[in-house]
Amino acid sequence: KGMSTKELKNLLIKYDRADLANNAIEKNELLQHCLDFVSTSLPDLLADKYDLVANITHDIPVEVGREGKQRNPLEEGSYRCHVQHKATGQWYEIQDLNVRETMPQLIGVSESYLLIFERKGAAK
Repeated sequence: KGMSTKELKNLLIKYDRADLANNAIEKNELLQHCLDFVSTSLPDLLADKYDLVANITHDIPVEVGREGKQRNPLEEGSYRCHVQHKATGQWYEIQDLNVRETMPQLIGVSESYLLIFERKGAAK
């Protein structure tokens, strides 16, 4: 799809390159700036890596969902959260008021309800 001059400028501004967007006079020049930006910066943007920082699981009792037992599965069972302490790298399992250390190898084994990631090198 063809992009308007405004869309091209917004693309550059979005990625902190307002200097290129504001200095371009013609659409062809602006397009060239965008192409240069994409060819040099996009590989770095796509190469971002992410660290898992939290994992939420929902454990459902075995009998929920069986015939004759019509209960809401989200109201049954329990939720557990695995959180990594950034300073030490230690993982903790939290369930209600209970907190205990856990091994990171056990995090991937559980069935996740929600995973929370942080981009490596993201500003703190």
